[in-house]
Amino acid sequence: MSVDAGRPLWNTLRHAGDVPVLVSYAPADAVWAQWINGSLQAAGHTVELAPAGFDFADRLAVALSGPDRVIVLVSAEHRASASDWSRVPITPALTVLRLDSVPVPAPLRAANCKSLHDLDEEEAMEVLMSTIQSPQNPFSRTS
Repeated sequence: MSVDAGRPLWNTLRHAGDVPVLVSYAPADAVWAQWINGSLQAAGHTVELAPAGFDFADRLAVALSGPDRVIVLVSAEHRASASDWSRVPITPALTVLRLDSVPVPAPLRAANCKSLHDLDEEEAMEVLMSTIQSPQNPFSRTS
């Protein structure tokens, strides 16, 4: 079975049942990813951490083709190219969180973009939770 032939089946399985919030991040930003993971789990969300590798844009595209909520952490440490970012579909389920002063990559600017840069923990938590629970996000929990 080729990779392309297997993708539809994997996509179907990926979107069955309780789908987690997928958090994609540069390996150097693992501390942020762990903080977001713990914060979202404490709020009752299931989280899947996905360190960005060579196939990260494809993983995000698959996640965003179904009901997944996706958070992409962007920082100076992220080594993705403009071409990589342009393969990420912009949907209401995509949130881009900027961790430092680096601007959001141009292909992602139409997404829901927020900054955690220079925020204290309480402010960062407020931004994170409002992003996941936002009325624009059709996948937010109402209970």
